[in-house]
Order: sequence, then structure tokens, then C-alpha cells
Amino acid sequence: MIRKTKIDLAIIGSGPAGLAAAVEAKRLGLKDLVVFDRDEKPGGILRQCIHAGFGLEKFQEELTGPEYAHRYLKMAETVGVDFSLNTTVLEMDKDRVLTVVSEKAGLRQVECGSIILAMGCRERPRGAIGIPGTRPAGIFTAGHAQRLINIEGYMPGRAVVVLAQATLA
Repeated sequence: MIRKTKIDLAIIGSGPAGLAAAVEAKRLGLKDLVVFDRDEKPGGILRQCIHAGFGLEKFQEELTGPEYAHRYLKMAETVGVDFSLNTTVLEMDKDRVLTVVSEKAGLRQVECGSIILAMGCRERPRGAIGIPGTRPAGIFTAGHAQRLINIEGYMPGRAVVVLAQATLA
């Protein structure tokens, strides 16, 4: 038997857009909302962007990605945002029912009054950028290399070749 719950708002993704949506929804008086994310910590891509340049518009100061995420997480904590981390959304049906799974809570369904999709973006996979072969060793997307270095503390190599594709608009 799949456990079922009901909430007013589900936000899928705890990156910058998901955090901002959750904080604003709480400030507008929405009580029953949950932010779902498959990662173990909220913050999304901000966690691995250790360079400055974030926060100029929102906070009127230059912040790194982790600093910007931390500010939003503090705001989310202050207004009482609930997170369901390490949780994968498997399905969203036409009636706004999410089927989600996590190691902690298992398989469950969540009936939602509204759903905000704030899942960010992805780099194009290796095949889409013309890297041949089925298992090319040592080839990483820029985002994956950034995560290895900035989050996991692993240096994937010493010599680097960057393959970039320019498009004209």
C-alpha cells in the first residue's frame, strides 16, 4: 500500500528558483508546502559555484554561490519551509499527484493543490556535444568537473582540454 498525503504546494527543486519560490509562498501566507529535491542538501547548482557574482540584485552585495544559497536557506528556515531531500519525483500526473521515493520515507504519493517546477537546467550529455565512443574515460562536463572539485574535493586530473561549441544567434 502506497502512503498518500496532501499538501497545498509542492516545489520540485531546491536550487535558487525553488528556494525563492518557497520563501515567497511562505511570506504570502501559504502554510502547507514542501520542497522536494533528489540531492542530499538544498541549494542546487549554487553549492558548487564558488566564484563571486551572485547576490548583487537581491542582497546588494557580491556573494559566492554557496553564500547566496546559505542566505536563502536561512530565509527558508526563518519562514518554516519544509524540505524532502534525497527524494526523487518519479511521476506527476494530470491531477497534480506526485509519486515520490526516498530511502527514508519509501514510495509515497502526494496530492498537491499546486506544483512549481524549479528543476534548473542540465548540461548537454557527452553524446550531444559530439564526443565519440560509448565509455570515454576521463571526459567530464564542466559542471561535473566543478562538482568533483568544489563539493567532493577530488581533483579529476592535472592536464585539461576544454571542448566548447559556439553558436551564432
